[in-house]
Order: sequence, then C-alpha cells, then structure tokens
Amino acid sequence: MTIMIKLLKPALLLLAVNLLAACGGGDSTKPGEVLLTCNVPQIPNAAGTECIDPPPIFCPAPTVPDAANESCIIGKDPNAPSPSVMAGPNQAILFYKRPGSYEGYRLHTWNNETCDAYQPSSLASSWDNGLVHDGVDQNYGAYWILDLKPGYAGTAGACGNFIVHIGTDDAGKDPGPDMQMPLSQEDPEFARMNWIFSGVNGVFEYPVVSLGVSVQGAAAHWIDQNTFIWNASLDPSARVKLHYSAEADLAIGRNSQLNGSSIELMPVDLTDAQKALVPHLADKPAFSANFTADEAKAMLKNQLVLAASDVEGELLAATWVQAAKVLDDLYTKGDADADEATLGIQYQDGSIIASVWAPTARSVNLKVYNAAKSLTATHAMTADSATGVWRYSGSSALDRQFYRYEVTVYHPLTRKVETIEATDPYSLNVSLNGRYSQFVNLADADLAPEGWAERTVPTVAKPEDIVIYEGHVRDFSVRDQSVTEANRGKYLAFTETDSVPVQHLKALADSGLTHFHLLPLNDQANVNEDASKRIALSDTVAKLCQLKADAPVCGNTDANTTLLSLLQSYSPFGEKAQELVQAIRSIDGFNWGYDPQHFIAPEGSYASNAEGVARIKEVRAMNKALNDLGLRTVLDVVYNHTSASGLNTTSVFDKIVPGYYHRYNETTGAIERSTCCENTATEHRMFDKFMQDSLLILARDFGFNDFRFDIMGHSPKASILAARDVVRAFDPNVYFYGEGWNFGEVTDNRLFVQAKQIDMAGTEVGTFNDRLRDPVRDAVLFSDNASEENLRKQDLIRIGLAGTLKDYVLESYQGIAGPASSFGGAGYAADPADIINYVSKHDNETLWDKLQYGLNASLTTAERVRAQNIALAIPLMSQGIPFMQMGSDMLRSKSMDRDSYDSGDWFNYVDFTMQSNNFAVGLPLAEKNADNWAAIGEILTNPNAKPAADDIRFASEVFKEFLSIRAGSPLFRLTTAQDVIDRVGFHNIGKGQTQGLIVMSLDDGIGLTDLDPAYDALVVVINGTSQQQSHTVPTAAGFDLHPVQQASADTHVTTASFSAGVGEGTFTVPAYTMAVFVKAQGAMQGEGLAADATSGAPDIPPYEATTVFVRGAMNGWGEVDTFSYEGDGIYMATIDIAAGNYEFKVASADWSTVDFGAGADGQAVTLGQAKTLGRSGANLQLNLVNSATYVFVLDANNKEAPLLTVQELPPYGVDTVVYLKGSMNGWSNNSPMMYAGGNIYSIDISLDAIPYEFKFADANWAAINYGAANGAFTLGEAKALEYNAGNLSLNVTEAGTYRFSVDATVPDAPVMTIMKL
Repeated sequence: MTIMIKLLKPALLLLAVNLLAACGGGDSTKPGEVLLTCNVPQIPNAAGTECIDPPPIFCPAPTVPDAANESCIIGKDPNAPSPSVMAGPNQAILFYKRPGSYEGYRLHTWNNETCDAYQPSSLASSWDNGLVHDGVDQNYGAYWILDLKPGYAGTAGACGNFIVHIGTDDAGKDPGPDMQMPLSQEDPEFARMNWIFSGVNGVFEYPVVSLGVSVQGAAAHWIDQNTFIWNASLDPSARVKLHYSAEADLAIGRNSQLNGSSIELMPVDLTDAQKALVPHLADKPAFSANFTADEAKAMLKNQLVLAASDVEGELLAATWVQAAKVLDDLYTKGDADADEATLGIQYQDGSIIASVWAPTARSVNLKVYNAAKSLTATHAMTADSATGVWRYSGSSALDRQFYRYEVTVYHPLTRKVETIEATDPYSLNVSLNGRYSQFVNLADADLAPEGWAERTVPTVAKPEDIVIYEGHVRDFSVRDQSVTEANRGKYLAFTETDSVPVQHLKALADSGLTHFHLLPLNDQANVNEDASKRIALSDTVAKLCQLKADAPVCGNTDANTTLLSLLQSYSPFGEKAQELVQAIRSIDGFNWGYDPQHFIAPEGSYASNAEGVARIKEVRAMNKALNDLGLRTVLDVVYNHTSASGLNTTSVFDKIVPGYYHRYNETTGAIERSTCCENTATEHRMFDKFMQDSLLILARDFGFNDFRFDIMGHSPKASILAARDVVRAFDPNVYFYGEGWNFGEVTDNRLFVQAKQIDMAGTEVGTFNDRLRDPVRDAVLFSDNASEENLRKQDLIRIGLAGTLKDYVLESYQGIAGPASSFGGAGYAADPADIINYVSKHDNETLWDKLQYGLNASLTTAERVRAQNIALAIPLMSQGIPFMQMGSDMLRSKSMDRDSYDSGDWFNYVDFTMQSNNFAVGLPLAEKNADNWAAIGEILTNPNAKPAADDIRFASEVFKEFLSIRAGSPLFRLTTAQDVIDRVGFHNIGKGQTQGLIVMSLDDGIGLTDLDPAYDALVVVINGTSQQQSHTVPTAAGFDLHPVQQASADTHVTTASFSAGVGEGTFTVPAYTMAVFVKAQGAMQGEGLAADATSGAPDIPPYEATTVFVRGAMNGWGEVDTFSYEGDGIYMATIDIAAGNYEFKVASADWSTVDFGAGADGQAVTLGQAKTLGRSGANLQLNLVNSATYVFVLDANNKEAPLLTVQELPPYGVDTVVYLKGSMNGWSNNSPMMYAGGNIYSIDISLDAIPYEFKFADANWAAINYGAANGAFTLGEAKALEYNAGNLSLNVTEAGTYRFSVDATVPDAPVMTIMKL
C-alpha cells in the first residue's frame, strides 16, 4: 500500500482547504503537479515534503505497538531498560516485582513430568525453606538465578514450576496458584528470562518495568452505608476516590486519569463489628464516605470504581467495587425491610401479586406470556425504596399464565447497563426447560393427588432412630419392567405399589428403614425436558443418529437396533460401551441433578408432561406414596452453587441482582467455582432468606419431610440452624444433614463460621462421616497385614462405631488412651445425631466396586459378598445415623465408575429383580476413569468379582437382618454422648491386638438406666479375617447369638458361639462374619458388660492420642523419632545421634497440636539438666560431644510448660542406678556411680591406707552384680569384670581420693579401672 499527497503551492493551500470545506472535497489540483508517495507504514511529514515514520500509537502499559504500529501487543519494548543480570548457559532468571520489601519472600521450585527443568542446586529443599533471591534489580525487582539441567531449555514445551510465597500458609502465595515459566523463548536476547508482578497471575517473557494503571480486578468492597475496604496494599498518603457513572463508561484515558464523577473518601479504622463481618479483609485499608441511606441506594445503581492517586494527582491504582455487603446493610437491617418481605407470587383477595427483590435495578417490568409463550402484556412494576422490592398486582386472569421479569440494571460481568429477561428465583412452577415461570396457586384442588390432604407423615421418636436409603428418581425405575412404561424413571413410579422397586422399599421399611433420600429433583439445567430431543436406551440407532449424527454407531449399525441391545452385545471388559454412553450423555435423560436452575419448581423430565402443572401434582404423589410405605422423604438441596451466572440462558439470580447472589474472589472479582460451578454467596442475608423461604415451601407445600444439604460446609452454620428453626415451626420432626466438608475459599471459617463437621458438633445437624467411611472402603478389616497403618485405621472404625464422638476415650493400637479428638481429629461429634455414618453414596465408586481394589484377588465370590455384608452393616451397628446408597444391599456396581454423575442409565442401573448387580458392563467412562483402566480391567476380568443372582439375594437378606437388629434395640441408637461413653466399650484393643477383629460391647446392666428391657448387654464381633476367631472378654457371661442371627439366611453366622469361663467369656465367630450376641435380661435388670471391662480405667497422656516427635536437624525435621508414653505424664524417645551441634523442637506432625521450643531461659539444652519448654518457642540447641544413643525425657504433667531432659543413654538404662558397694561403705547403696557419658560410670571416693573389698552392682544385687575370680586391682590397669564372681580388692597404701571408672560399652562384660587423683 502507498499513500499519496499532491503537492500544492503554498499560496494555493489555504484556498484548497476552504474549497474542501465548502463543497465537501474534490480534486482541485492542476494537471502535471508532482505527487509525494509514501510506503506504509510511513506518512508524509507536516509540510508534505518527505515521508517519515508515524508516531507510535498509544498503548497502555504493559503493551507496546506491534511492528506495523497497528495494534498493541505484549512484547519487547525497545525503550525498556536493560536488566542488571542476564541468563548464562543452562541458567534461567525470574524477576519478581512488588511494592515494598522483599524480605521473607521465597521461591518454591520443583520438578515433575510436565516441567523437569532444575538442577538440584535450584530446587527448594522444602515448602518452609524456599530459595532466597539473588539480588534486586532497581527496575524489575528481586531476581533468582536458577541452574537448569543441561540441554533442557529450548526443547518443546520446556518450563519450570515455581511459586513465590511468604510464610507457609496458602494465603502467602503471590499471586496464588502454581505457576510455570516458559524456557523455550524464541527471542535470543531474553531467552530463559521471565518477569512477574505481585498479585498478577501471569508471566511476561520480555522486560516489563510497569503494568501501568488500569482498572484491575474487583478488590474494593462496599460493606455498609459509608464504609469501603480495598483489598490491597496502599501507600498511606494515597488519596482514594469513588468514581461513578450512570452510563457505565468509566475508563482511564490517554491522560492516565479516570473519568466519571467522583467523591473523595477518607481513611477510617474498622470497628470490631465490621471486622467480624469480613474477617478475611479485616486488616485491609478502609475508607469512609458520607452518604445518606437514599444517596447510597441511588449510588448503587451506577458503575463504580475505587481509585487511588498520589498527592500530585497521578493515578496509582483502580479497581471495580463489589457491593453485596452494603446491599445487606441498606435493605435488611430494619424490622420491616427486604428480609421480612414476601417474595414470589401471592394469591390474595382475588388479586395475584408478583414481588421480586431487585434493589440495583433501574426498572423492572413484568412480562406475561400465554401457553404458546407469546407475549400478551408488559406491566411496569413499582419499586419500594425501603425494601428494594418491585411489585405488580394483577387480576386473577394471570392465573396459569407464564411470566418473566425484564430488568434494566448495570451488570458487573459485562460492565454495561443491560436489559435482561429473567425467570423468578421463587418460581413455584416453570415451563419446559425452565424458560418461563408460571403463575400457580399451590392450594388449587387440581394440584393435589388423591388423599393429599389426609396423608399421614411418619415420624421418628428421635433423630438417632433414623435409617436413610439414598436413591435417584430415574435410577429407581427407568429400566424396571414391572413399572408401567409411561412411569419408568418418573415420579409416578413410586405410586405403583405392586412394582418390584416399591416392594423392595416396603420390605426395607418393614425391617427398619425410615427415610428415603432423593437426589436433587428441583428444576435442573442439564437435562432437556423435551422428550423428542432426548435419547433413551430403549430408542433405536435411527433416533440417535437423527439427534447426533457423529455418534460412533451411525452409518455402521442396523438403524432398528435398540441402544440397550447394542450395549448388551458389547464386551463386558471393553471400551465400546463407554464410547456409546459418552456419545449420548449430552442428549439423554440422566443426571444426578446437582446443577440447579430453579430451587423450588420440580424437575420436568421426571413428570408425565414437562409443560403445565403435572410436575407439581406428581412430585406430591411421589412423596405421599413414600409416606404411605412408612418412609419419610429427604430432599437433596443444592444451595451452594447454581448451574450458571451472568447472562447465561439458565442464569436466574445473577440477572436480577447482578453481583449479589454469587460469591466473587475478593481480589480479582472472578466468580468462585470451588464447589464445581458458580458458587453462591450463602453468607448474604437475602440468599439466606431465600434458603429459608424455599425450604419452607418445599416442606409445607410439596411434602418433603427432611433435607440433605450438598456441600453444606460452604454455608454459614448460623444459616443452617436458622433455616431449621423456620422449617421446624411447620414440622418439629424435620432433620437436617449435609456434607460438612472444609475446602475452597471458605476454608477454616475464613469468611464465616461454616456448617462444617467440627463446627456442627452438638447441633444435631448431621454431617457425613468420612472418618469411618474411608478405612471401611479401603478394606483394611479384610487384610492379613497387621501394619501400623491398618491398625491405625481399625482404631478409626472403632471410633466410628462409637459415634465419632470427640470425647470418647479409646486405647489405641499403640497402647495409648486418649479422646477420639486426639486421634488426628478422628472424633469431632458432641452428640450421636451429629453423625451420618456411611460407606457408600452416589459419589465415587459403589461399595462393591471400591472393595474390589482392596480385597485380595484370590478371595472367592462368596467371601467378597461376606466382606460387603460386613462393610455395609458397620454403619448399622454404629452410634449415629446410618446412610446407605440405593442398591448397596444388592451389591450394586457401576462397573467401577468412580463418578457416574452423567454416566447414563447403562452404568447407573439398579436391578431390583436381583438378577445382576451391574458389574462388568464395560470399562467406565473415560472422562474420570481412563487413567485407571488398566487396574479396572484386571478387576473386571476377575470371575470372583462378579456375583450371581443367588449371591445378590443372599446379601439382600443379610442386610435386612442387620436392619432389624438395629431397629430392635435402643442400644444401637443412643441419644447422648455420655450414654455412648458409659455404655460402648471395645475389646481386642491396644498393643498386640488381632488384625481384622473388632469386638464391641454395649452395656445396659445394673448401674445404668435400663434402656432395653430385653437385654442387659450386647456384643458385636466383626471378624474380617479369613479364619475363625475367638476372643475372651473379662467378666463376660450369659451371652447367646442374637435370635435374628440364630435364624439367619447366613448359615455361617449361626455357628457363632459364646462359651463361659471363670470370670470371663469367649466369643467365637466364623471367618468374614459379623455376629451380634445378646445377654438376655431376666425379670429385673442384671449385670451387663462394662465398657472398660478390657481397658480398665485409662491413663490418658497429656497430649492424648497425638503422636509427639523429636523433630530437628538430627532427623531432617521429619516425623521420625517418636516419643513413647511411659505413663504418669512422662514421654521418652531414644535416638542414635552423631556428635555435633543440633537444633530441634518437640512437636506433633501438624506443628500445631504440640509445638515446643525454647522457654524463658534460652535455647541451650544441657545434658542431664531439665529444661522448661515454651509453646511455639525458638529452636532448642544441643551440643553433643559423643556419638551415642541419647534419651529425651519429656515430663508433660504441666502440658503447657513441659520439662525436657536429654542425656546419653547409660548402658544399663536411664532408670537403673549402679553402685560401688564394699567395705568402704558397709556394702550399702551409699555410693552411687555417676554416668559420665561414653558408656563410662565413675565415682570419686576418699579411702584410708588399708585394704578394701568391693563389687560393682545395682541396688538389689540382681541384674548387675560384677566381681572377678582374680579380684586384686593394680592402680591404672583395667580389669574385666565377671557376673556374680568373687569380690574385687584394692590394697590402698596411701590415703587419698581414688576414682573408680567402669567402661560398660559391653554391658555384660564391663571393665573397671582405678586411679588415684
């Protein structure tokens, strides 16, 4: 391309300009004039006389103009100063720039398969001992020079792993995630050199002095009417302003200034209440405005940026504002504001009122649609400034019409004012795929199934009576031929009382099952409710290929073949089944349902018709049918995330109050997704209100009886308890439980006190118990390896059987007694109702599948079935609430799939006819399992791992027996922690226990309240070994096998027996068997079996069951040298240490429970002298002259200031005193010898000039009693001593002080030497 300008005579230039302005331009040059031609990118100069390079285009830092000067790129800046250091061969350099000091910042580096760059010299030795920077460049900050493996840099994909951090907590990572530096740069000038900036998750491959100023992240938080917090380090002299724009056009211009209107904010100190509101921001700079409430509310409708500038007005930083907390402050602190308002649709006095909370909206319209979804009316809604609620009151003509809200609002995702249509978060019913909300009155008679008003809801006397069976609406019946075809996989399948699945539930209910848990069935976003656009296994290849032409069976398979028959034809060990399931999973009808779109309206794909009100009536019919079976229904609710946010089609909340209902990172403003999807801000009051309101509607109006909370640990504890109070006002029997996991951005109460395991203790809100789950699923009971790890896990099973109570005292496999809380936190509950005991649920592999990994490959099918029977029954025998996955009683398998959330009806099949357990129906889906296919393949091809129909029926019968045993005695359902502590005891405990054998007793004898009039005691013996086991328990008498097991379907357990001895009794149980023994009660309560019959009164160590170590330079600061508990508050560790100087501490594995170092008297430890330690004190220092064995004795009777004594281990032990006994002291113990180290004992004693006889002995002339056959000594000559030989002698010719030394390097052959001093 060329640019031409015609040269004009200067006199004609002005005329040409005027003519162009007057007539719109044109060619006024005269023929023959010379033209200046410039090649792009050059342009004519101002005079038009020559071609010059154009000025660089404006590029905000850190970008620079590209080579064509047409666009901005991140690349080499020719004006950037040269770095002060350059990478040499096989070196890399990392520059790190941050405001302030670099002191304490370290570089953590490591190699792995992806990035294998560093020489050992450049690998950080540990997380707490990272690399110190090599220098500081005045332009680019601190830098590290790293040695690379020769020849690695420059290879394809070469990279180096690194993290810059301060301290050891994750919060000290800067910017946070694991990072990689590229080491294959093409530019030779800066090869193997990289630049990073504090707080910026990115690596620059060219020198960058500054990132400039841009509006970065959303680190500003408006927390109440007049308080802002900026999550950053700001210069104290910086001036901070709030910039705002109604047009949403805030930007930094070429003048480096932020446009829009602004208000200056003043620095302010946060109050204690404000710090408690945002504990993660409590130490950040805060600023104050001076708004009235109305001014603040109006300001919130604008685009908002906080900006900082220096005293000269130069912009230093800018960030978007998050405003969720101030919305709570302005709209929910009063007695009659938003959180007291009624939201959603109300039918009232012939009118229908629509109410939606949208405080930041500029306008809201109610858009009404008919059944064809054609717009019929648009009604302007009226805002209430006090509540932020918009309302419209219409006539009854709105009934059964469809609607959406049209909201005009600033949206922080797009940084624009958007006009959005959204469905109602409070939707009671929705159209196909949830695209429209529907006006519906749940009190209408046509929405009630027959008998709805008269239904009887079962109750339980106390939470501990609950037994839960977890199922999925679709799994329950979709492939069951006894269910009417139209109802398979639907709500109405539960109403078919003669069907095989319902009959199975009835049998379980008759045996003791109390609750049926339903996986989420609210309107979900990931299943197409239009059946014509969905595929089922009963459909043909032809239909599949119409919907998905690239499916692997299209064009090569008979079009009339059903998908089910095709899957059945594939190899049970091959990949073809999962290939087909993978192809249909996006268009089939299966999903667990953990992707909520609407939280109240039921899912339409389970209804007979997804359009209209069928889903309401039918979900009620399902609940009534389950109640009629005697089962309470549990709804799995997913308040921790939504399926989408922003302007996504299935987004709901975020279209109405953008930025409020979801949780955003406090620095970047990115939505948090630690739960899997768009995390909700459960801590915000209006979400809290929504949870309470929706739970009440689901209980009161839809008939759900109890609730399970997905990822409950992401909700505040206070919210869960408040919601329970709301629902209890309707149904006092409601029970809440959930996943109390502790992870993500809320970890360790970072944002609020979480509804996590340890914090829910004592609330009787149940949390799933992974402490019991994992060792059972790991099959440790069925291992013949008595390893420390297996024995430790057996202790965890015992703790689980005792309700996982934090104060339950158990003697560990190491012989140490302590409360369960000290077993690595294994015990955390304060009440049995705090605990949900399970070994299988929808997550991860089924119990059958998981056990196959841990069971020996040689076990027979029958033995595997017995192992599953034991594992599944453990929760039933445990204190707390048992929870089972549907089908686990029938050995359910998913063909080893570890995450079947979207694995379709093929892998999730439950066969209630018990002909198959669905094992070996092909390799599971590659998505979550391909990396493990080799191991899975070995298991699938093991014929012993596939049970027959008789095996499945046997397992089902045994499970029902254990159900009835639990239901038959309140001793399995104790209601207080004290009752468990007083009554539950374990035998076969401590050191020397039998691997794979657990013996538990439950006492109901004299001295305790008589809870079970039938029995004075129960004993449960779990024998997971391959051999019959007998175990004797002191004082056990009068036991018989439980009556249910005497008539058991299991002929093995009927041979279990009890034999009485003198003051004891022996329980004998066959291999792979769990047996329950009972001691029948006579006319009056008799002697039971005391919980401490085996253990006796415990000696609980000061640090309980926590393992304590000597950790220091002598062992790499590791968990190597363990203290053993000796009793009476004394711990002892014996360590072989080479001579040298050492630093060390006394600590537990977590450096927290126990962490002792120097006390007030300094760091030095003197051999043989007791030293008082200080918690979290500096490292102790020890100077050892001899390479020897040393004994560390810790007296922890004052456990906050223990005494440590270190001494060389004497040959005859720490507690053994040796003496010089003879005629010089009347053969008494008055002359103890001192241990001098180096295996030498000595004593200095004054002697007269007379002959003496003597020996070297202990106090009792026992193990140490040494003389010699020829006992005469010559001064200075060593004499070997002999055990129990004649007296030694010395003829002293000169009175004086004599030193007697004994070298006991060989303790059985000591050598004595006598010297005159």
